[in-house]
Order: sequence, then structure tokens, then C-alpha cells
Amino acid sequence: MTSVRFIDIGVVTVAAFGLLIAGCTQGVRKPQPAVSAKKTALTGIATCDSYLDSYVACHRAAGTYPENTLQTHYQAMRDTLLQEAGDPGVRPYLANRCLVLTQQLQASLQGRACTPPSTTSR
Repeated sequence: MTSVRFIDIGVVTVAAFGLLIAGCTQGVRKPQPAVSAKKTALTGIATCDSYLDSYVACHRAAGTYPENTLQTHYQAMRDTLLQEAGDPGVRPYLANRCLVLTQQLQASLQGRACTPPSTTSR
């Protein structure tokens, strides 16, 4: 009886190890590209989509956030707007909210362009 239990434990161990290895090979994912401020995900609300499309460049030009935190701020705003766009109780108000956010950002730019100055080739 002892040898049967030993064999059963061995079979279970081998089977579990095989499943573990098989699961590891099936779960390999390609690395996700860095999040870009351009056309990553759309809320379906034109003013919000426009705001998100220009968020990084305009906040960089305005100097709103330190460069090393800009992407984090963008991701938080993007996630919030996407979540709110999916909420039927909030969605009707998002166009106005994004319009106000855009106006505030434009005011903070003080006439500066959102795009970086073009480099000239020599």
C-alpha cells in the first residue's frame, strides 16, 4: 500500500509539473508598447478625444507637470475619462467638462504652441 501511495504522489507531481510548464509556455505575452498620447483610446466624445490627443504635448509646452510625471498624469486622466464615458449618468456632462479642461489648458499655455519646435536639418 505504501508503494501505491508513493506512485500516486509521483504521478500527481509529474502531472502538476507538466501543467505548470504547459501553462508557462501558453501565457507568454508580447510586451506592451509605451503609452502614447496620440489615438490610444477614444471616449467617443469629440472634445474629450481631442483633449486626450493633445494632452502630453500641451502640458509639456505649458510646463504643467515635471517631465518625469507627465505620462502618469496623462494615464490617470485618460483612465478617468474612459471610465466616465462608460457611465451613463456622467457621459452627458463630459463634453462640457472636456471643453473646460481644454480652455484651462489653453489659458495656461499663454499663447505657446503645443507642438515642439521643429528641428532644422543641416
